[in-house]
Amino acid sequence: MKKAIILLLILSVFGIQAAQATDLRALNVQNARISEDTDHQTELRINFDWFRDHFQTNEFTHFRSTGFNLPRIDIRQACTSCPIPFRIGLNTAFNIGDTENEVGDTNVLERSAIGFGNLGLTIEAGLIQKDYYSLNAYINQTFPMIHNDLLIAGMLRPVSGANAYGFQTGFLYEWHLADNLIWYGDIGYRFDIPDNASTQHSLVYYNEAVLALGDEHNYGLLLGLLGNTVYSNDIGTDLRIVPGFTAKVGDSGQLRFGLPLGINPDSTDIGVQAGYFVEL
Repeated sequence: MKKAIILLLILSVFGIQAAQATDLRALNVQNARISEDTDHQTELRINFDWFRDHFQTNEFTHFRSTGFNLPRIDIRQACTSCPIPFRIGLNTAFNIGDTENEVGDTNVLERSAIGFGNLGLTIEAGLIQKDYYSLNAYINQTFPMIHNDLLIAGMLRPVSGANAYGFQTGFLYEWHLADNLIWYGDIGYRFDIPDNASTQHSLVYYNEAVLALGDEHNYGLLLGLLGNTVYSNDIGTDLRIVPGFTAKVGDSGQLRFGLPLGINPDSTDIGVQAGYFVEL
């Protein structure tokens, strides 16, 4: 009940607006469509993430890890004056991570770390930009700033190991299945090179559907299926389902909330996500 009241207060402060031109955005998948409005070609995302994982080796020994993004920031600038529209983005995060080992009722080891996440640079090219379907090709590099493995505990991208350089390439797609239903997708190949481990090769496949509700489509429901399969070093597959909620606020902003749930043994058990999106 308290959480519902807080949510209503937040929405009332920002002021939910009717009749906004911007489509409702996904929480964890970048939109492929590049805005043609020259006054609003900058996109800013500010996200807060919390992830919690637990496993045990026997009846008495438990391992727990927690990771926070406080916050995770992604800013992207578009240019549509070229023959092929493109977008450039930067992203990073401020992370907190901790882990604890418990035997019986006694904590035998507890560690924590705080610091910046990796710095990401993304370049996208709008191959198809239609009213109902868009397709982008992209290249993303992540430059190492993470100094401790605890800072990546439970995080969504398949980065494992401190000081890991990462490279990802693939496609973003956006499909308007109906007047009030949009499917956002991201499929790509990725590799990460940690300092003290061999190169890790990954397949990334993120999908998220957004169902707009209300007469003016000013709020809606989210449902994401986020998958990372690391097919080297026996790391396995991280597969999560993310139900959520989104609402337009202010002149060009949106608030998004999600509850990531791990659906296979290699996935983090649970999480909470909150994010703010705005076009500038």
